[in-house]
Amino acid sequence: MNKSLLPIGSIITVSNVDLMICAYVKKGKLINNIQYDYVCCHYPIGIEEQAILTKKEDITNIKFIGYQDNNFDTFKKEYGDKL
Repeated sequence: MNKSLLPIGSIITVSNVDLMICAYVKKGKLINNIQYDYVCCHYPIGIEEQAILTKKEDITNIKFIGYQDNNFDTFKKEYGDKL
């Protein structure tokens, strides 16, 4: 759905479950031979026992786009293609 890098704190829907993006997965780091894009947690509960990994193409809805400032813009320019 969304090809652009979403900021941490964004609320997304994957498989009818609301998740919050907590971190990014570096491109090339395969987990069980799968390239994931985001590390998430359940929204609004937060981090419980383990993180949830998801791919950009699994996102069916973006409910909220997290905070963006100059720091995020710089991060996106410098690291966006590596994530």
